[in-house]
Amino acid sequence: MIDPLVERRYSDCRELLNLWRRYHDFFKVAVTGDGITPDKEHEFITVKSRIAMLHDIFMDCLDHDQNIGQNVLSIVTRSITLKHVHRMSTAEIKKIELEWHESYLLLNETLGMLDDKRRQFANVTPSKYYRQLYTKKAAKALRDFVTSWVFKTIVVLAVLMVGVFAAMQFGLMDKVANWPPTRKLVIKFEDLLRFAVKEYPYRDLESLQRLDGSITPQDIQGPRLPNISQAGYRPEDGISKVVAKMGGGANDVSAEMKQYDKDKIRVETYSPGMGSALGGVECVVWLYHFPSRQIPLAIEAKYKTWWGQLPADRQPDWAFFRKANVIGVAFGGDDGGRIRNWVRDQYLRIRRK
Repeated sequence: MIDPLVERRYSDCRELLNLWRRYHDFFKVAVTGDGITPDKEHEFITVKSRIAMLHDIFMDCLDHDQNIGQNVLSIVTRSITLKHVHRMSTAEIKKIELEWHESYLLLNETLGMLDDKRRQFANVTPSKYYRQLYTKKAAKALRDFVTSWVFKTIVVLAVLMVGVFAAMQFGLMDKVANWPPTRKLVIKFEDLLRFAVKEYPYRDLESLQRLDGSITPQDIQGPRLPNISQAGYRPEDGISKVVAKMGGGANDVSAEMKQYDKDKIRVETYSPGMGSALGGVECVVWLYHFPSRQIPLAIEAKYKTWWGQLPADRQPDWAFFRKANVIGVAFGGDDGGRIRNWVRDQYLRIRRK
């Protein structure tokens, strides 16, 4: 088999070796100063130009002594014309002679190496050659990937993830989260973690924030945080409203809803803004935090079943949403449901156009 790259390099390096000999012949003529004519000057420049063109290919073949190989281009650059060489000092001429011989030996060695490769390829079958070629490419790609910043970043993230889950397993994360100086840092980290694990549970309702924070549209006022012991705002009032809407039987969620964390409940109220055309009444939002996702998932499944059984021309006059291990319900508000839908989208982090 023939390797086109090796053949091309062999041919170019052999031509360069011949040109290097011719350069030396011209150099000897220039040193003596005999027979320097315009025609020889022109031929000398042509030889130098071709040497410069082949030099890069020669350098690509070298795996050692690149500094000696670089001397080839340095010599032809310093030898401007034959007359210029003739005017060089004895020390400069001896220096060029020494560098030329070193380069000549390196050229011969490189040509021999390329010829050995040609002989090796002559005994290689195409299938074996391409198998070796693809193996080398795959090994290089793997080596490049392992040494790349992408792989290093993945390793660092993996180590961090293992550390985080180990901390969670042994309760260290909870201790860090309960310590005031590091609480905000843990909450920020868990928010980032949810980009990769969307169902990562919220440790409390303080860590569940609306998409736009405290900013509300001009036609909506709120949120106000009422006293949850007051009638109409109690946790059981929200559950009663859900049960009343969804009914009993297979859709009864009262047992599941009552399993929320009793010390992790938040009630918010919203109302139409001043001068708003929304109208309607106060919108009350209950947020229930659960120990895990299992119960909220079961509640959500019953809600979807109930919603799917509604007539096509009937839409719920209340809002339901689940965010990981938190259930949210909203009642009241304007007749069109803008306030309820806005609150739901804010907690689900949905930006509607």
